[in-house]
Amino acid sequence: MPHYDLLIKGGTIVDGTQIPRFVGDVAVNNGIIERIDYDIQGTADEVIDAGGRIVAPGVIDLHTHYDAQVHWDPYCTNSSWHGTTSIAFGNCGFGFAPCKAEHRDRYMQMMENTEQVPYTVLGKALPWTWETFPEWMAHLKSLPKGINVSTYLPLNPLMIYVMGVEAAKSRPATKAERQKMKDLLNEGMDAGALGLAFSYQGQKNGHTDYDGSPMPTDVMDPEEAFTLGEVLKERGQGIIQVLADMPGCELNRGIIEELAERSRRPILHNILQIVEQMPDYHAGILAWLDEMEAKGHTIYSHAMSMHTWTEFNFVDYNFWDSVNDVFKEFSLSGGKNEKLALAANADYQRRFREAYDPAAMMGSAGGSLDTFRLVNAHETAFYKDFEGKLLGEIAQAKGIDEIDLFFDLFIQSDAKAEVRTTLLGAESPELIADVLKHRRVLFGTSDGGAHVKYWSGGQFSTDVITWLSRDEGLFSLEEMHYKLSYLPARFAGLSGRGALLEGFAADVMVYDLANLSCNLDKYDVAFDLPDGGYRRINKAKGVDAVIVNGQKIYGPNTECTDALPGDVLCPEFPGARNPRPVAIAAE
Repeated sequence: MPHYDLLIKGGTIVDGTQIPRFVGDVAVNNGIIERIDYDIQGTADEVIDAGGRIVAPGVIDLHTHYDAQVHWDPYCTNSSWHGTTSIAFGNCGFGFAPCKAEHRDRYMQMMENTEQVPYTVLGKALPWTWETFPEWMAHLKSLPKGINVSTYLPLNPLMIYVMGVEAAKSRPATKAERQKMKDLLNEGMDAGALGLAFSYQGQKNGHTDYDGSPMPTDVMDPEEAFTLGEVLKERGQGIIQVLADMPGCELNRGIIEELAERSRRPILHNILQIVEQMPDYHAGILAWLDEMEAKGHTIYSHAMSMHTWTEFNFVDYNFWDSVNDVFKEFSLSGGKNEKLALAANADYQRRFREAYDPAAMMGSAGGSLDTFRLVNAHETAFYKDFEGKLLGEIAQAKGIDEIDLFFDLFIQSDAKAEVRTTLLGAESPELIADVLKHRRVLFGTSDGGAHVKYWSGGQFSTDVITWLSRDEGLFSLEEMHYKLSYLPARFAGLSGRGALLEGFAADVMVYDLANLSCNLDKYDVAFDLPDGGYRRINKAKGVDAVIVNGQKIYGPNTECTDALPGDVLCPEFPGARNPRPVAIAAE
């Protein structure tokens, strides 16, 4: 009688390939799915009774910022709580390698302001035992990990490493510098990089440096990206992630088309955000994807696919940077005391009022002031009874406008008042499903590990499974798990992942569909950062097990196990079980 490391018995298997679900067993040895069949006989070190449960491939999320968090949280929560077993970081061109010693502080300052990972946390967590990108990869491999990680080579560090900070922000690279960057990209790809990542959003965007100036790639000569894209063409491998598109910011899809032409590599366009008040935005992206497909380009768009909101106080929130210079001044003014002083300044209040444009706040800022909901007044007597109301409703009840209300609420609460957005994402399930069903759209964009003081996105898989599949019936589970796992695996070249197939890695989630849920109204707060600070989290209910490389890392009640089976995934290198398709056919 055969013996297995793990045997998952009697579950409803949705294998990720879009074949119809069936009831069966999954047998695992040495981290690999050895057999899938009906009523497998044998013994096992661990048996999971999956009767009445869905057994599906682990979620693959190609847009996270867990570059730092993996150092203190090997499970990369929230994501792993919700079935994510493989992630990619280095997104948007931000990361920590390559890095010269004199640039370490600048990289941490950049990461704090662009992705809101606190500098104090980074200072405690990062050992800085690397300089080159291959050394960074070796460091990642040495870390204990609960889930699988992969990483792009981020372009901002690459440019700074070769050119220096000021030159990278102010001039094109020289011929010699471009050659050096090409050499380093080749070195990074040899070390196992997923590909190249960068943002290109010009002067007006939400990714600014600590001093409010643009990041190097946002204002670079596009030739830097095209030259590096040609490196990947020569190698015949690698994908490219480009953030060139956000509501309310500059739209730069043209650079993606030329990059696709010159690199001939798959490109992941970011970000497809579905905002009901801006229908031309997502409709324009879908039409553009169709146009690119007709031209023979392999371009997919990454959608922010779940209920989306930010929940924040105005000290720890800086997504006003892209609105205008007056709002950016508030973001950059310092900590609580400095912001309180600015809020009380009559001249600043006047300039704020003159600059206030509700329409300009519909993008990354999350909406105009009147659309924010008061979540916590923090014992401010004047406003405590209005918790749960929109600021516009409170202003009307108090007989003042929303600008005066904002300043008064901020000052009276000693800058502690918390609000949440109500217009950041679409609420119509039919609209969202229509966009997400496009054959060139990927689910994800959790941004996991970033914006920790006001955002949590790792719950996206639980959200879309329950909302769009179970409750609304707009996706079958077969379609859902294909989009969540197998499609991103194939796109990224993560061979042998993303589906429950014999010979594939045993990355699995087991869940109770009827009772699967997450909080869609309010984030929880956990004080578990290395500096003792807080972050927003969103826990899962109804997830019975999350399995990575054949080992259970998570059980119910958000309890992670002691298992650390995660690996660094290096696509298209020795050890890949199946060759990656050069292009992805339409489903």
